[in-house]
Amino acid sequence: MYSIVKNVIGRGGFDLSALIQKIDTLWVQGSLTDEQREELVSFARSDAKKHDSVDVAAKLEELDRRVAALEKAGATEESGEEYPDFVVGKWYYTGDTCTFDGNRYTCTAPGDVACVWSPADYPAYWELVN
Repeated sequence: MYSIVKNVIGRGGFDLSALIQKIDTLWVQGSLTDEQREELVSFARSDAKKHDSVDVAAKLEELDRRVAALEKAGATEESGEEYPDFVVGKWYYTGDTCTFDGNRYTCTAPGDVACVWSPADYPAYWELVN
């Protein structure tokens, strides 16, 4: 197993985190000695190129930014608008407002039901305000 992992590292193009996890798994299973494990981890770290490995923390931060942006889309507090444009995929609840096709609407979905449909697609959950 040692030589196979070393060849993989030598070829490049690997996810550093996943490779180190695999090395550790092989070590725990007894397929690698302590010395082989240390050598492979060191070789992988020194040979890893920034573009070849995944920065999990950066990906999570990017995901958090995207989620925050989606949550803000159309929000009355953020936009300062009383009737922001309808946002496809946003969850609307009773009392939420939007502008759709030039008309203003208030969501009338019952209880804790989320409405993801436009006033044209599901008019039963929307009340025309104009």
